[in-house]
Amino acid sequence: MRKIAADKKKNGLVKTYYNNGVLASETHFKNGKKHGLCKIYLRNGQLRAVGKCLGGEMTGEWKWYRENGKLWQVGSFIGNIKDGKWTRYNPNGTLYDVGSFSKGKLIKMKKNNLKR
Repeated sequence: MRKIAADKKKNGLVKTYYNNGVLASETHFKNGKKHGLCKIYLRNGQLRAVGKCLGGEMTGEWKWYRENGKLWQVGSFIGNIKDGKWTRYNPNGTLYDVGSFSKGKLIKMKKNNLKR
C-alpha cells in the first residue's frame, strides 16, 4: 500500500492506496494519531467502513458496508471497545439482530424473527 500524508508528522488527511491505485483509506490525523473522520474502502473502491477516531482510537458511531454497498452493521465504540447499541443487517438489507454492549461485553442480543 502507498501512503500520501499531509505532512511528515501526520497532521491532516492521510490517504492510502492499494497497489492497483484504488483508494484504501482516508484518515485524519492530529499529532500523529488518528483524529477525526476515518474511511476505509474495499479493493473495488466501495466504502467499507466510516466513523470517527479520537486520540488514535475508534469512538462514537461506526458504519460498515457490504461489497454491494448495502449497510452491514452500525455500532458505537468508546476507546476502541464496543459500547452501546449494535445493529446488523442481512445482505438484502433487512434487520438481522440488535445487540447491546457494555465495555466490550455483550449484555443483550435480540435476533429478528422475520424470514431472511
